[in-house]
Amino acid sequence: MVNRRTVLKIGATALTGTVVNVPVFQHAASTRPHDALQRAVFDDRFAECQAFATKLESAGAVTSAVRGDVAKLWYEDLRASLSNNKRALLAGLTDRPALFCLEELARDVGMRVIFRADHITEQNGHTQHAAVGLASLVAVARNLPQENGFGRAVAALFSQFDFSGLNISGAGDTSAQKRTGPFSPENKTALVSWLIA
Repeated sequence: MVNRRTVLKIGATALTGTVVNVPVFQHAASTRPHDALQRAVFDDRFAECQAFATKLESAGAVTSAVRGDVAKLWYEDLRASLSNNKRALLAGLTDRPALFCLEELARDVGMRVIFRADHITEQNGHTQHAAVGLASLVAVARNLPQENGFGRAVAALFSQFDFSGLNISGAGDTSAQKRTGPFSPENKTALVSWLIA
């Protein structure tokens, strides 16, 4: 069971850039955190997204690169696997246009964005994070590194979070949906980490 103290520990480790063995999961069965994630999607054009995917792959998660064609990834792969598992979670670190498309396509299978964190990187490398959605994840996202390394920190956060207690069915909080348009601010890189359920 994840409690407030555990979430704060995860946030502290993400802030320092180290991940320690925090006893996040206390289930009778040995459930690994990424088992709740159906897939992790990333944009292989960005180093932070590649670090995100590498971290989740090392934890045993299945990752998929967008490779410039979100529709192909959705219709040839993701849609079928998500349709067969109504309690699935899809995590990602992509650019805004990819999330914009995936958010629309996810409605085909009754899914929606339940968490999103915008990561706006200035030309000098400083990154600002703005998160909405699941309160426990939003609280930790405030402490993400403001320089290189936030992709790994987001992956660590997702891989350590206990999704088993989430109520992801039906209508709910819509604060994480369609928060921004698909375009980046001028002279900045805009990436988005997100969860679709």
